[in-house]
Amino acid sequence: MVYILNPNWRRKVKPKSAVAKFAAEYVNWGPGAHILPSQIAFFNNAFEQDSQGHWKYSIVAENAPRQNSKTKKLTALVTEAMFVNHANVFVSSHESESARKVFNDVFDTITRNQELKSELDKYGSGDSKMSISLTTGGSVVFRSRKTNLAGLGGTYDIVIFDEAQELRADYDAMVSKTLMTKQNMLTVYIGTPFLANSQGDIFNRIIDGAEDNPNIYAVRYGIDDESTPIDDERIWKKTNPLYPDVMPRKAFQDAMAKANQSGEAGKRDFRIQNLGLWWKDTIPSAIPLDLWGKAVSDLPNDPDTNVAAIVFDPICGRLALSLASSTAEVRSGNEITDKWQYITGEILGERSQNESWSWIAKTVESMPRNTDIILDAGGLNKALEAVLPNNMNVIHLSGSEFLASQQGFYDMIESGKFKHTNQPDLMDEVRNAQKVKSGEMWKFSNIDKSRSIAGLKALSEAAWYRSVNTPREKKPMVIIHG
Repeated sequence: MVYILNPNWRRKVKPKSAVAKFAAEYVNWGPGAHILPSQIAFFNNAFEQDSQGHWKYSIVAENAPRQNSKTKKLTALVTEAMFVNHANVFVSSHESESARKVFNDVFDTITRNQELKSELDKYGSGDSKMSISLTTGGSVVFRSRKTNLAGLGGTYDIVIFDEAQELRADYDAMVSKTLMTKQNMLTVYIGTPFLANSQGDIFNRIIDGAEDNPNIYAVRYGIDDESTPIDDERIWKKTNPLYPDVMPRKAFQDAMAKANQSGEAGKRDFRIQNLGLWWKDTIPSAIPLDLWGKAVSDLPNDPDTNVAAIVFDPICGRLALSLASSTAEVRSGNEITDKWQYITGEILGERSQNESWSWIAKTVESMPRNTDIILDAGGLNKALEAVLPNNMNVIHLSGSEFLASQQGFYDMIESGKFKHTNQPDLMDEVRNAQKVKSGEMWKFSNIDKSRSIAGLKALSEAAWYRSVNTPREKKPMVIIHG
């Protein structure tokens, strides 16, 4: 059982494992470049074998920020396995472009060296046919997990999951059953930290479970604190094994400047992409928790500007009712909060769809007349509309408006326009909401499918609608005495 965080492998070390020796001699590390101590140390430790050629660890995992030689490491392992062990290798990437990148690097390494090229038998370069085979029996197949042949059957000695941050547990299980049949099987998971829209759900469990599994060797470069300063060069070096030998200082400075220009979201992206920010238990929430914390403020609302939204979460079978309003004018000493300066909101209630809906009707009935009600409950819309009071203005959002509400709500939080009172139930849903791509836009989706985010979705719709539609000004009643 090995789990190493930010190893300082910068002192010179000799290649000891077969993979390290092969990598040092044959892999093309780039013009004028050579294998670095951090790469040798990883190969020596992760791919240690006994005198019979059996792997010390049957599972190897590495997570590091982008541009830290992931492709070169895979090339070294694949070529050594093919040429030295005559092994059959399966490389699974999330995207076709990523699979092709590894294929091109392996093919380049083989064809640039006459000794290796002499054993080349045949190869295929089409997206669904990327493969290389040798006259001595070694072979490698490259596939994207998005293609029809992603679950290609066969018997392999080594299975590599590239872009492991996008790997789903169901696909991992399928490949485990159909491919991993050899006694001396090696499985490699290699990837980068989770992005806000990453789809994977197993890489984090493998990395964090390494300490309790004697068959796993795991290395991770990164930070755990979402508030880590982004301008500390010591952290740049600590979390990036190729900094500054391959990754220049100016590249980090430029990335940091861009991050600062993009506010909190930009800084979080820098921490993920450049410093390897890691979520131990789950993929990252769509709304950074530090940004959500900055929006806490207990301001009175103007009930005449109420917008309520009813949303159904089909994943959990939950109905939620949330409310958003413009804030009222506040005078406290010399401080004045202008009327309608902010929008505030909360979850009013959330229950199973199988419970009586009377709580929804009673809550809505207590609101001012002509309150706007957004109804987003799919097949339940007609039934719900029947229990609502007749004096409410019911609104149905289009698909594009639904997506705009999610992103518009995020923009409101980032700009400081939205405020909330740190409601525990709402906080739980913020933690459980991830970004999932939807066409050219994105939407909130459940991280833990057993827990609802209906209240958050309802709030985002109500808050967004309130922000883009000016509230109706309530005019004072004028009584004329004749």
